[in-house]
Amino acid sequence: MNKPKLIYRFRALEDHLLERELDALSKSYLYAPTFQQMNDPMEAFYETGGGADPLLNATLFIPNGQNIKNFYEILHNTIDKFALISFSDTYKNLPMWAYYASNFTGMCLEFDPCELTIGDLQNEELCPVAYAENALPSLTIADLGPDNLPSLIKPRLTRKRIEWAHEREWRYLTGADGKKHYVDDALRRVLLGPRVKPEHAKRICDALGNRPVEVLRGVIRGYDFSFQSIKPASSLQRSERVGAGNFSRHDALFEESKLELFLNVSIESLIQECERIKLRPNLDEICYINIATAEEDSIIIQTTFKLRGGHNTYYKNFYYDRNLKLLSIGNQ
Repeated sequence: MNKPKLIYRFRALEDHLLERELDALSKSYLYAPTFQQMNDPMEAFYETGGGADPLLNATLFIPNGQNIKNFYEILHNTIDKFALISFSDTYKNLPMWAYYASNFTGMCLEFDPCELTIGDLQNEELCPVAYAENALPSLTIADLGPDNLPSLIKPRLTRKRIEWAHEREWRYLTGADGKKHYVDDALRRVLLGPRVKPEHAKRICDALGNRPVEVLRGVIRGYDFSFQSIKPASSLQRSERVGAGNFSRHDALFEESKLELFLNVSIESLIQECERIKLRPNLDEICYINIATAEEDSIIIQTTFKLRGGHNTYYKNFYYDRNLKLLSIGNQ
């Protein structure tokens, strides 16, 4: 299944939740709850144990001395620590606005999943949720091994009953709950519901006033549901900086003559692309530019990004083809 180019997260904006949501927006983070905190009691449903286990329990012991029953307890405790962040691949789902955006008074956040990989979710996979009428078979000790454990666990953490299929959910699975920070321009738009309180809308706009994020408000005309912009996205030149935005052509450009021969465009076009990248709010430094060895027939631009509050600095590699078309973003 092809991953969506944009993903959407619905949020309530009731009075007692407003400060929490404003804090998440102003500090650029998403909160990953555990599965036990979700509204569906069948989330992450799985069973352990099978017909072969009594025989195995009588004849085998886990290397650390725990029997199979205790092994299952360890497995349960491990899986219970998993957390998730849920998205949809559409903002036009009216039931979602009713359920998760407090009856059209809340908001829907539009993210670029490619840019989310630069922050705390850089090592996490965006997974589609599978919808089915039945749970998967029980996990048994005979099934489990160090090589196949992820392939057995992930389908059970990304499966829901068929009644939820209208949500068209995608989710990130994380090894721990808590705040997951992202770069400011991973958030593209904030869509406010048509029933949002004016004072709530103003505070959202104020919180994102100098961010490259557009804010829109829903409008209903008959059965038509559309959005009108109430705050344009700030240009990168005018956006609040988080990283230093350092780029030195002399220090970063390696073997300029070889790059000139490699490119189908001018070396100045490459410099212009670097100047554009350095404008990104969280870009701390463009460190190194050269012909890539890991990615065939491409140029690598190595960068560092800083998240809000000095939370972390991440090293990211941008790969371009000979015409400076972006191919991929990877970890260093």
